[in-house]
Amino acid sequence: MTNSKPVLSAAAAIGVIISVSAASAADLGAVPYAKAPPLVAIDPVISWAGFYAGLNAGGVWAHSDITDINGYAAAALPATVTSINTNGFLAGGQAGYNWQASNFLFGLEADGGYMDLGGTTPLTGTASGTRVGLRSGAYIDFTGRLGITYDRALFYVKGGYALLDDASSFSTVTGSFSSLTRHSTDSGYTIGAGAEYKFAPNWSAKVEYLHYDFGNVLGYTVFSAGGAPFLFNQNLRIDTVKAGLNYSFGSPILARY
Repeated sequence: MTNSKPVLSAAAAIGVIISVSAASAADLGAVPYAKAPPLVAIDPVISWAGFYAGLNAGGVWAHSDITDINGYAAAALPATVTSINTNGFLAGGQAGYNWQASNFLFGLEADGGYMDLGGTTPLTGTASGTRVGLRSGAYIDFTGRLGITYDRALFYVKGGYALLDDASSFSTVTGSFSSLTRHSTDSGYTIGAGAEYKFAPNWSAKVEYLHYDFGNVLGYTVFSAGGAPFLFNQNLRIDTVKAGLNYSFGSPILARY
């Protein structure tokens, strides 16, 4: 007869081990559940960096002070100042490059087009039908921009060098003087400010004000019947307000945080 005592002893030992393990697991309790942290949206930083180009159009207002700088009232021309105020429209385009660090921007821009201005006024102090006039033409400016960005908006100031191809006229019925029109390229400076908004990843719209000052330029040289030259001085200042559209060739996203 087979001895069953060793088998029973082994079974009893296994039972004890299982009971002890179950009791230990009960003492430890259930394993705690760790909830995953919520997903946090990554906000994009809108980029203004890189090359851009676009078109613009708007209004223009000009003021020109014209003075007889030789003081030849004795020659039937007054030594007083006459002013021309005129307005019109402009149309053109711009291109530039921006550097951006966080919310700060520095850029270089070239802006050019055509200013349509035209106006004449009687020359002060004469009853001879003498009139002086102003008509502008092509212009271009080269400026630097400093700006600060806020989400999709950019606010900036700018300033730099400007060139204007303008025309000045002198007309009279006085037989001692001849009529003329002078064309020249005047140089000066421009300064202004603007705001721009990105309404699509690579597209933005802007509004901008610029003041141009071309200083004192030689406006007229009028010759009398005897051939003597008489000089007029022109001080030309122009203000513009325009709207524009730009396309950016850079990435619409600068970084993520």
